[in-house]
Amino acid sequence: MRKPVLQIHPEVEDADLAEIISYIAADNPSAANSVYEAIRKMFVSLAGDPLMGTDMHPVRGILRGIRMIPITEYRNYLIYYLPLRDNSGVRILYVLHAARDAATFVHDHQRQ
Repeated sequence: MRKPVLQIHPEVEDADLAEIISYIAADNPSAANSVYEAIRKMFVSLAGDPLMGTDMHPVRGILRGIRMIPITEYRNYLIYYLPLRDNSGVRILYVLHAARDAATFVHDHQRQ
């Protein structure tokens, strides 16, 4: 059996996670580290089971083909991703706080 593929769009680390971790760390650096580790752990889980998130197509057209899953320990943070061909892994596109309008964000920051 092949090792699952985990692709992460560069802006996920450089923008999404940097913003989330910076915001949390301003009040609690330890919590910021815990959130970061939980997100990274979920990335690995998704690579092994690409269909475990929810298909966003029925909700918003611009999110067609994109799946979403909340971080288990921090449900206000959501990962948006694409399963790779033959469900061999995932490509992480966005990590957003649940209060953000994902469709608007995706429209303004289109990533593939």
